[in-house]
Amino acid sequence: MSYEKFCAGCQKTFPAAEVSCPHCGTPCPNDNPGGTLPAGTYLVEKYVIGRVLDVDGEGILYEAIDRESGLPVLIKEYLPVTLCSKRDEEGTIVVKAGSEVPYKTTLVDFVDLYKNLMALENQRGLARALALFKANNTVYAVIEYTKSVSLTDWLNRQTELLSFERCYDLLEPVCAGLTSLHDAGMIHRGVCPDNIRITPDGRSFLTGYGTLALRSLNSELKPCLYEGYSAPEQYSTTEFQGTYTDVYSLAAVFYKMLAGTAPVSTAGRMDGCPTLRQIGAQVPSHISKVVDRAMWGDVKQRIQTIPEFQSELVGEPVGGMDATRVMGTVPQARKKAPARGGGSLLENKPLLIGGCVALGLVIVLIIWLLIRGMVPVANTSSDLSGSSSLSGSSSQSSSAQATPTPTPVAEKVPNFKGQLYSDLQANSEYQQKYIFNVTESYSSNVEAGKVISQTPLEGEDLPADHKIDLVVSKGPQYITVPQYLNLTSGDVITTLTAAGVKRENINFVEVLNDGTKTPGQSVDGDREPGSTMNPETDTITVYMAGPLPTPTPTPPPTPTPAPPTDVPLEGEEE
Repeated sequence: MSYEKFCAGCQKTFPAAEVSCPHCGTPCPNDNPGGTLPAGTYLVEKYVIGRVLDVDGEGILYEAIDRESGLPVLIKEYLPVTLCSKRDEEGTIVVKAGSEVPYKTTLVDFVDLYKNLMALENQRGLARALALFKANNTVYAVIEYTKSVSLTDWLNRQTELLSFERCYDLLEPVCAGLTSLHDAGMIHRGVCPDNIRITPDGRSFLTGYGTLALRSLNSELKPCLYEGYSAPEQYSTTEFQGTYTDVYSLAAVFYKMLAGTAPVSTAGRMDGCPTLRQIGAQVPSHISKVVDRAMWGDVKQRIQTIPEFQSELVGEPVGGMDATRVMGTVPQARKKAPARGGGSLLENKPLLIGGCVALGLVIVLIIWLLIRGMVPVANTSSDLSGSSSLSGSSSQSSSAQATPTPTPVAEKVPNFKGQLYSDLQANSEYQQKYIFNVTESYSSNVEAGKVISQTPLEGEDLPADHKIDLVVSKGPQYITVPQYLNLTSGDVITTLTAAGVKRENINFVEVLNDGTKTPGQSVDGDREPGSTMNPETDTITVYMAGPLPTPTPTPPPTPTPAPPTDVPLEGEEE
């Protein structure tokens, strides 16, 4: 197909390299990173590409406009950075030499995924897949656009922790969407707050679809996993994934919403992660137990399906809301109670007997309380006269009123900064006294696992709710530098940013071209591909080949002056 832009001014197309429409002069700026489709690119004479929203190991997500309907859509371009080298001047994806087979295999998986999503049609709680089309030696998936914000952003706007009922009501459509996926034989594998969207009217739906290769470690693609939310089996090359994989991730989302912090994990392993009750979340004990069991590392012991998970969450615990729940494998359906006035006396006999027993116990308890109230508590001597008892009570009351109540001294917050969070978890006194809300952050200065900062600060008054916000170090963030040589500057930026390097940390320096290098391509850098770097603090300098040397022109030969011609002087004879 042609590689063209669409002009919103005159409704005409023109070459993508132009920065303004040659027909009407309308400016068409492009802010998209190099290596991606420029803003304004016209695809299959229907879709106009907008800005880049996201880049992962599977491809690029764009905003776009459907010219036929005039509605905004999302377009996912399949472009695995590990298998593709660049995009040529016509916009065609160039596959790396030797990667043709895995490229085609993973491309088929991508197509199958979105074909199956399209077959689901209008399922509640899922972003709809609308269309698929081929172009530029790859495939594009068109996804429904709905005005919304991510659950991550939505939670950041909340001023207090949510109740379980509020969390469940908000996520119920996502549960329905996941059930639809599972019934169709698909697994999402990427359930997390970033992939759950909340509409202005409070509805939730699931997006962020990906293939198995994208959501698994050691595959052909650069994996995209979510720390604290991806299940342990997604980090393994030997374990299978199933509906229980999404159960794990959904439970982790509930954990985040109820506790205010994501589950602490290392490569998906939840060993040592405190339960909701252990970190002070104000939830019934049976909710804490169900969420914990849904995140067990052993998939055989984990809750297996979304409906089972929902049934466990909303099922009544034994002995009241704070009692320990008796959990079976799959809850049995409750029997429908007979209508009022229905049923024979024999059928209701157990209920009548139970009611009589309960009434008798209540009567005995009331009688005991009445007798207990007649006996003075403070006086245990043989004098049981009413006057003595009354006078004693009056004296004690007067004494109590006369004694001023001392003003309690506000407890001060201790210093947690620099301590290992695991030590705070192991401290039973701290666990009983404080509620820790933990946020993890990369740090090049603080050892992994130690507290970077705290709120309130040391020495300040302890809040009434005893909540302490802690920022815990994840240690320095290191990435592996990808292969970035023999690429254009745009492809260098796409490759490095996809690996995690910040754009502002990428510097370009032009070097002289001796005539053996391709002008405008990267020839060297100050960091070797395969080495590690901290993308937060380290920079990378890429050396780009300059233009070919201009040959020195050979000067024309100097003409030899002609010999002088004898011209007779005035007065001389010729």
